[in-house]
Amino acid sequence: MTQLKRKKQDVRPIADPKSDAETEAQSISAKYIFLDIVSYSYGRSVEAQTEIISKLNDLVRECIAQFNISDDALIYLPTGDGICIALLAIEAPYDIHVQVPLSLLKRLDAYNKTTTDEMRQFKIRIGVNANVDNVVTDINGKRNVAGAGINLAQRVMNTGDGNQILVGEPVYETLRYREKYMDAFETFDARAKHGIKLRVYQLVRPHPGLDISVPTQFRVEEMAEPRLSKLAAYYFAHAIKNREFIKTNLHNHAPAGSPCCILLYMLAYDSAEASSCSDLDPHVPHIWGKGKMGMAEVFDHYHSLDYWITCDLADFFYRLHLQKFSEYFEREVYPLDRLFITREGQEKLRKEWPTIWKELGLPSTG
Repeated sequence: MTQLKRKKQDVRPIADPKSDAETEAQSISAKYIFLDIVSYSYGRSVEAQTEIISKLNDLVRECIAQFNISDDALIYLPTGDGICIALLAIEAPYDIHVQVPLSLLKRLDAYNKTTTDEMRQFKIRIGVNANVDNVVTDINGKRNVAGAGINLAQRVMNTGDGNQILVGEPVYETLRYREKYMDAFETFDARAKHGIKLRVYQLVRPHPGLDISVPTQFRVEEMAEPRLSKLAAYYFAHAIKNREFIKTNLHNHAPAGSPCCILLYMLAYDSAEASSCSDLDPHVPHIWGKGKMGMAEVFDHYHSLDYWITCDLADFFYRLHLQKFSEYFEREVYPLDRLFITREGQEKLRKEWPTIWKELGLPSTG
């Protein structure tokens, strides 16, 4: 029986995927300049969009050439309407990741000033960060970067407006001690995608083309101060007019804060109602005694009521009509009472309701 000899085959060990990945990925100190075009497609033709991308590419190349950055130390990552510039293992100048975008904004500013077509003028948002990340090979066989540093750079960029530069904490901590950058940053707390809390720093040192105004998302909208309602205005007026009477009763009949609040409210309510009554619809006073009793007698009546009832009633009046104007009540001596009007409150009443000021015969000065 003839035995067939098998041909000897080469036997090679199976590659460890993890080892290959570690071989491909190279950890390196990277500085990132992440930028995109503001309102890239909004109100622009396809031709204008194409020209803007081309112009941005040209400006970026000019800046990189200015700093003599070699190809080995540089990776461009296009993002559609922007670019991420990764600078690899460049330590000098120490602030190159800030100098490059400043140079870029200066060139962009000059371009926009000489371009008459508004559709082809544009702004860019810029986010800067630094980290030790990995250089990897992407599906096209080109170098790419992966890691937390590049992800954070984009999130930092997203917090800014056009022609602003914002940097991440690693960049700020490196630059803040240099004379050139002392007092050059404003700090903001942001919330990125998925609720991630983020601290960012805006470069506010004046420079051609750099916008140093507060980014939109960090602006505190100043609410228009509410005008005193008619009832609140009358409450203020009666509190000012009867200041000494209230002080005396607080001193002689403690606790008297809530009864005084009720008294002022009823005076204010009746004054507001009387101001809009007519012969066909005459006003009937709601205050105890129907307006025929003196102030001392009315106060004594309200003071005689159950203490907790007067407290709850005074608090109800305050929340319903006066809480939005709480800053105009004096708090130093009687912090829980709403009885004494500050000078600012008096001036507000005089300006907003001069007729009420005059009606109650209040003094010309607070």
